[in-house]
Amino acid sequence: MKALHVLRRVCLGNDSKVAQEIGELEELEELDLSIDDNKAIDKEVLKELALSISKMHSLRWLTIGQHGSSDDGGKILNFLHDLPTPPRLLRTLLITADIENGLPRWIGSLAHLVSFITLRTTLIGEELFDVPCKLPNLKALYLHWDCYRGDELVARSSYKFLALRDLILGGYQPKVIRFEEGSMEMVEMVELWFGARRSIHVVERRIASIEHLTKLKKVTLQCPADNSTLIGTVLEQLKDENDGRSRTNSNQFQITVKYT
Repeated sequence: MKALHVLRRVCLGNDSKVAQEIGELEELEELDLSIDDNKAIDKEVLKELALSISKMHSLRWLTIGQHGSSDDGGKILNFLHDLPTPPRLLRTLLITADIENGLPRWIGSLAHLVSFITLRTTLIGEELFDVPCKLPNLKALYLHWDCYRGDELVARSSYKFLALRDLILGGYQPKVIRFEEGSMEMVEMVELWFGARRSIHVVERRIASIEHLTKLKKVTLQCPADNSTLIGTVLEQLKDENDGRSRTNSNQFQITVKYT
């Protein structure tokens, strides 16, 4: 099977031999791998997996995450910080589990990466943007499902995102999303997916300084059909911004609302 190009829906248990053998698939271009967190994974297994991923010089697509959930809140993907060398030709990277101390720094060195997706990483402060903003060819950034914890998510002016066109923020949004001048200047499409647990008091959301996204062409708001109040303030802010652009003959953007 050393000529295999695609390997999907693989669940790695507590077997270091399997973790080692994955690295022998030298022609692999797409890997979709989850780690069984219902079992006590030995550190040696994760060490072997890190070595295997480092050997995948043909890899273009990597999905890595967690299967199940441990009771101790362990960060099963912490081993990613210790990759000897990253798969340099990656074009798409999807991380679907929590990880301590922010995203691995080597992600910022992936010169060919065009799409980055993260789910359930529960990052905080600068941890969400400070690594992917270094990617020179990143065109699509998808941040979903509790990937961030904090009341305000800020795209700072130091986060240039020189090639970013599509920004999708999904799940349980912070109270405020803010775009500083000079950040994400090339973004053309923004999607905000609002979800709310019914047992939690609904908090009003705001989007701040969207006027700094001068190339914006489309904004999509998505929320539950039975809770349209989630997007009320944001929708009004977007309409006001469009009105202002109309008065100054600036580029307006399309606003779309989807109910699920």
